[in-house]
Amino acid sequence: MCCNGTLFNYVTLVPDDMPKLAKYPQLKLKERKGQESFDEPCVLHTGKGCSAYDDRPATCSRYVCGVLRAVGKDEITEIEALNLIKEGRALVDHVKELVIFEEGQPIAVSTWEPAPEEFDDEARFTWDRTAYHLKKYFLNMGNEEVDPELEVRGGSASAPQREAEPDSPRAPRRRPKAPRNDPD
Repeated sequence: MCCNGTLFNYVTLVPDDMPKLAKYPQLKLKERKGQESFDEPCVLHTGKGCSAYDDRPATCSRYVCGVLRAVGKDEITEIEALNLIKEGRALVDHVKELVIFEEGQPIAVSTWEPAPEEFDDEARFTWDRTAYHLKKYFLNMGNEEVDPELEVRGGSASAPQREAEPDSPRAPRRRPKAPRNDPD
């Protein structure tokens, strides 16, 4: 989920990354806040892993999601971790069923604010539950308690090198999906 745009809008690069990434012309670099970056979802991710793993950016190699960190500290088992990942993916899929995102744009949970008021009750609950789950288990690096009121705004405090850019044109537009019985 860290490479497919579910958690972050983009990856910030450091100067040492540039020579390694030069051999991947499909990776379109942009300058943000004076630093090179590229948008998520990452074109180098195959769905099963990174096609440029040995050359991956420093930000990618440093990022450790909360689930992996918890397994490494023996706080949860691998089976519990797999269940948290499975639950996170199911929650994201449910949000996608209820909320229309701009085609091809990342969901970038790190940019989410509390669910918009115009969402119906199910969409608001699912949005907030998904944000809580992903922030708690994937974005939170164990440095802070997760606010149950979901103060999920801007980037991720746990991964400042992979910030969200809430005001960018890549930030997802959210609107309620038409009711299923609506002919439009």
